[in-house]
Amino acid sequence: LARALAGHFKEARQALDDPNGRWGAADPVPHRFTAEQLAGFVEGAGLDVGAVHGVRVFADLVPGVLVDTEPGALDALLKLEAAVAELPAFHSVATQLHVLGETRGAGEA
Repeated sequence: LARALAGHFKEARQALDDPNGRWGAADPVPHRFTAEQLAGFVEGAGLDVGAVHGVRVFADLVPGVLVDTEPGALDALLKLEAAVAELPAFHSVATQLHVLGETRGAGEA
């Protein structure tokens, strides 16, 4: 999404077709994972998935000039990010995903 919104349509298409989700040779990320894949890694390590948080859902898509010049914009953006972090509908557009693992049985008391 970020590549397409920046006008890099060929790179956006490359990311769709690449099995690792990479947009090209200059892409600094070696592999992108879905929330489901990350949850599988956590469970494979013997942990339960505690929560999945989307990070930078909007922050990388909003032009910096808006955040820098609009009074209160940064605070509003941070609050918006916090509000959508745990909503699965936004995980696919988040720049990062944080998956929190818990030891099995930790939630039972």
